[in-house]
Amino acid sequence: MFQLIDETLGKWLRHAFFVIVRSYYALFYNVSCSGKHLLQDTPGALLVATHVSRHDGPLIAAILYTTQRVRPVVHHHEYYNWFQWFPMFVARAIPVSSPKVWSAERRQARKEHSMGRILGALERGESILLFPAGQARRQEAEVIAPHLSGVHDILGTNPGRPVLLLRLDGLGRFQPARHDYFWSFLGRQKGRRHVSLDIKTVDDLDPTQDLATFNAALEVKLNTPIRDAF
Repeated sequence: MFQLIDETLGKWLRHAFFVIVRSYYALFYNVSCSGKHLLQDTPGALLVATHVSRHDGPLIAAILYTTQRVRPVVHHHEYYNWFQWFPMFVARAIPVSSPKVWSAERRQARKEHSMGRILGALERGESILLFPAGQARRQEAEVIAPHLSGVHDILGTNPGRPVLLLRLDGLGRFQPARHDYFWSFLGRQKGRRHVSLDIKTVDDLDPTQDLATFNAALEVKLNTPIRDAF
């Protein structure tokens, strides 16, 4: 029943929602995206992205919506926040993690349930958007804590899964702000901010490595520019 609702009413709700979100971002940001064809040619891909601001999830999902359906992975407290719950539900985001006050058994059950939903979505050809750092950047470089295991767990369970890396530039507070001269209520001197999304294929991540070594290698990839400038 849920699948039927998702493919009918949910489809129209998502379309309306993402049209609104894209229109909103078009007023404030001049967004370019390279490598979208890689996502289109790779159904069921794990999309790992840099996390530079609180806008990352909705912006990425909205820009890529016309290419392929992307389902974000979000923290429990973000998904169940009353202000964010509806858009998260419409986008069919998958909540992970759990409150620390839960028992160890309940937290483990939630982790297994979330992993099952992620793997099921990938098998159906839906792409999963995951931020390995777990939170918006608080420093200039992307940092993945040694204990964060999302990407490692997914690839360890399904090692043949295609992986795409998405690097987001121009949006975070630690990134240079460049503006166009789009004439709007923003004023000509400070128009829309230039933002770039760059996607490339990653085929050398090794989930047999220990978690800390794996995260260190992934961290280097996230911090390496995909193109020289935008």
